[in-house]
Amino acid sequence: MSSKSIFESPQEQKVPEVRFFYKALMTLSSSEDPTEDWMSLPSSENTKMTLYKQGLYDPGSGEICTKYIPMSDSTVIRHPYYAYPGIKDPGITEALLEPEPIKTYSLDGRELYLDLCEEMKVIPVRSFLRGLLGEVIDLKYYGVNPNSVRAMTMALTNNRYVRRLDLSSNFLNDDACYHLGQMMGENIILQELILSGCRIQAEGVKRLVIFFASRFIEELDLSRNDIGDRGFEYLAHQLVKGAVIKKLNLSSNDLSSAVASSFAAAIEGNNKTTHLDLSWNKMFSLKGKWNSLANKMHLSTFPNDSDRARNVNELLGRLGESKVLVELNMSWNSLKISRILRRLLAVQTLRILDLSNNRLGKLAATTIASNLESAKSLHTLDLSFNPITAEGAFAIVNKLRNMEIKLRNLLMDNVEVNKEFVKEYREVLELSYRKKCNITHGNVKHDYTLSVPDIREIILKRMDFLTARSSKKIQLDIALYFLQKKKVCDNIQPREILRDMKMAGTPLDEDLVVGLTDIFPGPKLDKGGKTLDLTGVVEMIQRLWPDRKLPPTPEPEKVPEKPKKKGKKKK
Repeated sequence: MSSKSIFESPQEQKVPEVRFFYKALMTLSSSEDPTEDWMSLPSSENTKMTLYKQGLYDPGSGEICTKYIPMSDSTVIRHPYYAYPGIKDPGITEALLEPEPIKTYSLDGRELYLDLCEEMKVIPVRSFLRGLLGEVIDLKYYGVNPNSVRAMTMALTNNRYVRRLDLSSNFLNDDACYHLGQMMGENIILQELILSGCRIQAEGVKRLVIFFASRFIEELDLSRNDIGDRGFEYLAHQLVKGAVIKKLNLSSNDLSSAVASSFAAAIEGNNKTTHLDLSWNKMFSLKGKWNSLANKMHLSTFPNDSDRARNVNELLGRLGESKVLVELNMSWNSLKISRILRRLLAVQTLRILDLSNNRLGKLAATTIASNLESAKSLHTLDLSFNPITAEGAFAIVNKLRNMEIKLRNLLMDNVEVNKEFVKEYREVLELSYRKKCNITHGNVKHDYTLSVPDIREIILKRMDFLTARSSKKIQLDIALYFLQKKKVCDNIQPREILRDMKMAGTPLDEDLVVGLTDIFPGPKLDKGGKTLDLTGVVEMIQRLWPDRKLPPTPEPEKVPEKPKKKGKKKK
């Protein structure tokens, strides 16, 4: 505000009155002289005041420069002529009118990750923070909070170091899958994504694979996620659009034979997968979630065996056309195919083929044996836990005599073989070009009949044991007993045996004697009673104990004849 606005009115003009102070000596105390003593202070006229009186100077404002007001700190508040300096702008104008300055982050994403964690109020993962400067981030079994995945993916968006991200067994929700999918669409350096056991299901796959069509992925592991047929359709759609996945693991995802048909159609023009794992699914079974799937797809009937076989054959036929397939795992799928295996073995780059724990029979083993020569690069063949029979196993092992077959590992665990197989197996391993070959098999089936225990022998030995250990003083030889009875009669009743044993001090169980009678039955009595055939018993005793014989019976003594007395003949 100018001095004119203070001291002038619109009607009259007055000379402005300027109040000023003389410099006084600064004191150490906060006390001042009274106002009535101010006029007694020494004064000296100011140069500007002199010029103002002559009309040669215009002060412009009634405010006095602070450098002309010497005073103590305690008089600032009470001084009537003191004017406070203007308040400096703390940044309000810049905050309201100027755009917010953009903070730049380094490409590794470490600082960005920490700022995002602070903004989202989540705890940073130290292992992830350290891994941002390396090629591998391993967070399996870490228990990652799904809400913190957003900060991780944003930190990885511009990262130029990390090539592998492992989040195995960390339960991820749909939002975490969405951010992972967005990150995969922008980060082309990350080549391996491991999400085994994350339970992302079909909705998670839908958000995850949204940008896969424009990506090259070295390895994608979606095993144990229960994605089902519906989740696989989202992935198959990206494969049709041109997604390239070198190593694909879809194990334990409840996939049916319908997936085989979809997969075959997806790789018809994009067959670039080198490692494929479809184990632990239900390609050839009706178990699982077929009911719910049929309801969603409005199916009135389930596919029969021929339809499922056709779908699987179509998939294996497409894989048989591959020129880059190195490893295929089709175990635990209840497969019982045979003829299509010859096309699969014809793949020149195939090195590992796992068909274990299926339902492959003798025909499949014969097909494999006859086409092993076409498998130029096959290194490992796993046929364990398949009912291929001993003849099928022998046919495969016999083919290893051919030097052109490069097979090194033939696994047939739990496959029952015969003695001919064992002989052939040993001869094959003795060949100079099969020294390093590894062949496994199950139990060996021997050509023999199991011996059935003779119940006659068991009962007689049991009776002999019981009668021999009854008492030290009284011991009865059961063999001699029956031999003695045979001399008297040919048949005997069970109760007579029990009575004789009791009188001899060696009682026997009635069931034991009755059992012997049932084995050696004699003619029945008139009243229907049972008898024991002593002829059969004696014959069995002579077989068991040939050295036990009755003592010879002494011949009866001859009575000497009395001599006749000589006497006189009677007349």
